[in-house]
Amino acid sequence: MSLSIRWRLTVGIAVALILTLTVIFVTLRLSLSSTLRSQLDDDLANDSGHISTQIYLLREEWDEVELQRIVDTSSAGGLSSSFGVVIRDVNGRVIAATDGVDADKLALSGGDLDAVLEGNVESREVDLGAEGEVRARTSRLVLGHEVIGIVQVAESTDFINRPLEQLQTILVAAGIGGVILAAFLGYWVARTTVRPLQDVVAVAAEIEASDLSRRIRARRRPAEVQRLADTFDAMLKRLEEAFQQQRNFVMDMSHELRTPLAALRGNMDVLLMDEELEAETRSQLERMSREVARLIRLTSNLLYIAHADAGRALEERPVELDVLCLEVYRQAKDLRPEVRFRLGHEDQVVVVGDRDLLKQLVLNLVDNALKFTPAGGDVTLSLYRDESQARIVVQDTGPGISAEQIPSIFKRLYRAENGRRGGGAGLGLAISDWIAKAHGGEIAVESQVGKGSVFTVRLPLGSHAAPGEERREEPGAARPAPFT
Repeated sequence: MSLSIRWRLTVGIAVALILTLTVIFVTLRLSLSSTLRSQLDDDLANDSGHISTQIYLLREEWDEVELQRIVDTSSAGGLSSSFGVVIRDVNGRVIAATDGVDADKLALSGGDLDAVLEGNVESREVDLGAEGEVRARTSRLVLGHEVIGIVQVAESTDFINRPLEQLQTILVAAGIGGVILAAFLGYWVARTTVRPLQDVVAVAAEIEASDLSRRIRARRRPAEVQRLADTFDAMLKRLEEAFQQQRNFVMDMSHELRTPLAALRGNMDVLLMDEELEAETRSQLERMSREVARLIRLTSNLLYIAHADAGRALEERPVELDVLCLEVYRQAKDLRPEVRFRLGHEDQVVVVGDRDLLKQLVLNLVDNALKFTPAGGDVTLSLYRDESQARIVVQDTGPGISAEQIPSIFKRLYRAENGRRGGGAGLGLAISDWIAKAHGGEIAVESQVGKGSVFTVRLPLGSHAAPGEERREEPGAARPAPFT
């Protein structure tokens, strides 16, 4: 899962600050360490020169006792005062040393000793164990033109390490606090920066095809967000115009087609009233009449789809569902004579709604069941009244619908690929679902492949239904049960 822009900005700011503080810390530490080391070397050089001067003033009168006195005077307190002195002869033998200093650890190798005797100065860190680490400077002692030995001065590196450790502690603590503060500030800045984009997303998520009149209308926003919002508003305007033209076209065409189709079917019904028609001619006319009826239903569905997209307001008036179901039965019983279509249980139920739309809902469900039920199968239309709702149940013995396909069957233009017969535009169930939801109801489906399907429409009872009216049950009538 990718990070949001807010967290990316926050992490980016925090990482940039960490890298910046790391560079600053390393630079300061190296710079301070170099400065302190150089200062320590200068102090050791001065101390070494001072001792060499005292030895030179003795000239030929100096001996080991005098040398030890000079060493003790120069390093009073020994390593406890962080300073020590060792004097050696040209062979590296210790002549005098500060009390407590392990002179052997300051000893030089043969090559280093020769280099110092030739005039080089050696500076290095030496670990004295319990006494700690010291920086030792080794140089030669010259009396006249004769090299008489070497002098080693050493001072504890605490003078260098302690400030570096303190600096490190301060920088780490300040760095952690700075990163935390920067992360909070970065998140706040990122959130403030991204909030206008979230407003655009929120408005865009609320926009539906049935209502494209919404606009973002961003004002006093950052320039980039303002341009995005203006572009989005312009796109919505074009989409709204395109959808409106589409809806107008569909409604106009549906109205135009329904009149000639109705006239065509009426003429066919008149012809079918002639008792002298030949059997073949009658059969052809009946087939043509059914196809024209299907075209009429298709144009009606297209008209209802256009009304749904346009947000058509429903007519609210009492609707007797039992009478409506009887009308649907009479209208659909001859659609497929090879399928047994019957009325099942029927209560007297009144709801409040649009009668034409509710009739189209039931007709679509019945037509769907008849279309997909094989010859010899059964389709049953039933109506029940519960305490707070009406239930219209259409049960068939068709091929059924798989569980994976049920969530998609109410989508427009969707047709299940399960071997059902017949074509269809895939609009009937989508329109039925819209009509049910527009009336505050819902459609539920229970199906099992190979056994059939049960479509149940639940609608809230209208205020005109008598609350004390008992539900009428016919003897022997049974409710359709879910498949097991």
